[in-house]
Amino acid sequence: MKTRILAGTVAIVAASLALSGCAPGGSTADAGGDPVAGGTLHWGVPAEPSAGGLDPMAASAIAAEVINAVAYDTLLAKDDDGEVIPALATEWSQPDDLTWVFELRDDVTFADGSAFSADDVVYSFNLMKEATTSASTYLANVSSIEKTGETEVTFRFSAPDGTFVDAVSARQTFFIVSEEGYGAATPDERQRTTFGTGAFQVTDWSDGVSVTMAKNENAWQDTKPYLDEIVFDFIPDESARLAALQQGSIQAAYFTDGSLADQAVQAGFTLGEASYRQNLAIYINPETGPLADIDVRRAVALSLDRQALVDTAMLGYAALSFVPPAGDPGALDPEGLPYYERDVSRAKELLADAGQPNPTITLSYMGDVAQSHHPVYEMMQQQLAEAGITLQLDAKPLSEIAPVFTTGESWTDLVAIPGSPRAASLFYYDPVLVDGGVYNHWEGNPEADAARELFQQAKSASDPTEYAKLVDQLAEEAAEQVLEIVPVAVPVYFEVWDSAKLHDYQSDAYYSRYRLDEAWLSQ
Repeated sequence: MKTRILAGTVAIVAASLALSGCAPGGSTADAGGDPVAGGTLHWGVPAEPSAGGLDPMAASAIAAEVINAVAYDTLLAKDDDGEVIPALATEWSQPDDLTWVFELRDDVTFADGSAFSADDVVYSFNLMKEATTSASTYLANVSSIEKTGETEVTFRFSAPDGTFVDAVSARQTFFIVSEEGYGAATPDERQRTTFGTGAFQVTDWSDGVSVTMAKNENAWQDTKPYLDEIVFDFIPDESARLAALQQGSIQAAYFTDGSLADQAVQAGFTLGEASYRQNLAIYINPETGPLADIDVRRAVALSLDRQALVDTAMLGYAALSFVPPAGDPGALDPEGLPYYERDVSRAKELLADAGQPNPTITLSYMGDVAQSHHPVYEMMQQQLAEAGITLQLDAKPLSEIAPVFTTGESWTDLVAIPGSPRAASLFYYDPVLVDGGVYNHWEGNPEADAARELFQQAKSASDPTEYAKLVDQLAEEAAEQVLEIVPVAVPVYFEVWDSAKLHDYQSDAYYSRYRLDEAWLSQ
């Protein structure tokens, strides 16, 4: 099976070039001149952080990642080609299969004025091991984290882990917090401010209005930030966000609706390069109800016309996908996977074999955000009806869905939760297959045994070729057992900005906005 080449991404970028004369990824022929310090950048976003707020040890929503990725740094990072590069750690080595050693920078200061040290790294990772987010499962094989020198930290493992460097180099996974500042803060303060070494730090949160980040005067990067402030303005309605961009009250925005992003391009704004790295994943609770029967799950999968979901429900702003998502480097062409191609007749046969010719299944989803995704669920309802399946759509507010992906709260039948880009392709299975995973309702279920075994084998594979082979096999097994359903993949969001005002900014492959460190505004 071959990695999918995303024609949709090319089409969107090509349309942007034709309409606005800008280069891919927003790398315009910037005529702004020499950088100028100062100014406040207003960036429109669809939602404010929900459960867990901004606390890196509790928050997992994209709304929090948008802010935290600017405020915090990680031990390592990746460049746009996927190569691991230094960040808070300057060197890293693996003396044996069960040990990783990191040498740290000695010239970094947190925004609160405390010096960054090995103690902060040990403190942060020990907190993360006990955290409520799915990131804690990435550390399942870590047996100890020790300060082994003034600028040295050693991680020891109970079993080999071939994905660890990918995890610590993901720009949105393991944020390093100040033990002095974070440790002394109240739970409320941890949710409403930041304690990082990043270029900007949260200074104000106005409920329902905005979060303000101010330049970190202690930033350690070679290029100090030019911007004085970044204000993330909460504008839930996508059309209202586009209007604010056109009126100039904001200089940049995120959109989940590709057609609105194209409208912005037609109005002369710059569109960043889109990558289909977000599955509109639908997670299954097979413990009770119709979906406890594998034939019913397979019938649901076979009832879907995914190409129609791409072309009609998402107006072409999507890609055929399974796990991992289509835009991930480890993605496969999903059309050869079991129970992927639509076959309504076979679906009806499976339902009859299960003794459930007309099951009723509930699908819960976020009704107050990402409205551009809702047609996918509505069209799924129509498609499943052709096989005799009644899909009850239960639109819930984000506040009611959030406990599912923050604390692992249960749900009935199906729940749709768009995912975030993961550090490595295997990690997309992590919350479904690992003990304690927030979407894992397969514990003790023998139908997931083979997938769990493949997951563990891939996690321990240090050879890249062997790792890729095992991830491919895991995709086959997950599709065979219908452990989750992926109707389509979409961009996490489309970044759009006014390049006549915001200069030297480009989108990045990880949606981390790290280039805001060097961006500047016309005054």
